[in-house]
Amino acid sequence: MKLKNNVKLADLQPQALLGMLVAEEVYREAGADFVITSVNDSKHMGNSLHYSGYAFDCRIWTLEEDMRQPVANDISAALGEDFDVVLESDHIHIEYDPQD
Repeated sequence: MKLKNNVKLADLQPQALLGMLVAEEVYREAGADFVITSVNDSKHMGNSLHYSGYAFDCRIWTLEEDMRQPVANDISAALGEDFDVVLESDHIHIEYDPQD
């Protein structure tokens, strides 16, 4: 697991750490480097789970373009319904957001 410069892990919640470990394994199986690009260190929407340590972003340019959605799908399947995994234009966003 690698961190982009300036990524801060302060207030990281255990559920997000679990998400990181699972995502790292999926990236490894895809033959790509896993790099976390943001936790709670960048600007996000006001109600973002990044600020409470329940969300993180990971780099996608280490993945072949045709592998990005399948990798996001595999991460989502491995983490289950309490996590949201969204392929954005320049990263994969992963958050722990259980729906009661």
